[in-house]
Amino acid sequence: MSTPLIDPAALRPLLQVRPARVWTMIGVHAGCWLGAGLGLAVADGWLLKIPLLVIAASGVMGLIQLDHEAWHGNLFRSRRGDRVFGECMSLLVGIAFAPLRHDHLAHHRYNRTARDPDAYNAGRRSFGLSLLFYAVVLLGLPLSVIYFNILYPLQHFDNTALRRHARVLAGYAFFYTLLFTALVRGGGMGLACEVWLLPILLASPLNGLKSIADHHHNIWNGDRLHTATTARSTGLVTFLWNGLNYHLDHHLYPRVPGYNLPALHRYLRPALLAQGSPVYDSYLAVMFGALRAGPVIVDEDVSIVGLRRKDP
Repeated sequence: MSTPLIDPAALRPLLQVRPARVWTMIGVHAGCWLGAGLGLAVADGWLLKIPLLVIAASGVMGLIQLDHEAWHGNLFRSRRGDRVFGECMSLLVGIAFAPLRHDHLAHHRYNRTARDPDAYNAGRRSFGLSLLFYAVVLLGLPLSVIYFNILYPLQHFDNTALRRHARVLAGYAFFYTLLFTALVRGGGMGLACEVWLLPILLASPLNGLKSIADHHHNIWNGDRLHTATTARSTGLVTFLWNGLNYHLDHHLYPRVPGYNLPALHRYLRPALLAQGSPVYDSYLAVMFGALRAGPVIVDEDVSIVGLRRKDP
């Protein structure tokens, strides 16, 4: 469109980072994870542990959404603050920050084209494509440990970035060796699995469902108004997931922090509806619609080529 979707004067306050809001959300999500973890430490029986695991997984999911903000530089007012938060989250889940950020910014640049590194959910019809699609939905976080720590850097990093990444992985190996040695010797491995690893594993399907919902019913090689999906939801879900269910709005204005996306959407909604953009009012319907639909079938080769790291 030749005209702006929102007046610059209206956009300006929506670009502002609110540190108090960020710290509140970090506290809520970390509190859910840690609080449920303490409950797991004393709970007796799975009937009590299952709801606690769900709460802990919800905390993990919320922190992942904040990590997404760090990739964009939208979390704190300094790039260093975003990097520190992102690196801490990466250490918790075992997936390096640099390839995650590189992949996601490339996804924004090449969204829904053959150069989109998140095009695991699109390609020629095949059993392998369907298997990959559902595997990523169900086990995306565990699979990401291999993909982002090893495969993605080898495919997309230059030699300087690879050497830097190798040092990061060496640090991870040292940290986890010390941690797991201490847990095994102290008899705390079982508790660590319940408090730390299981919540991350349970967060994976939530993150996978959100990932496919974010680009459900999009047009391959389409214009910017038809290559991401917004799904309005309850105030609680929008808060916990930092407004990123307004995903089309996020792609249109990626420097707007997630918690300002609902306000941004109120400005954009008339134009989006007029253009027939993928805007929905039921997040669950979009998630399960995307799950039933499976991967996007396209006629062209969507293998990812030509992406090289350029940012420091």
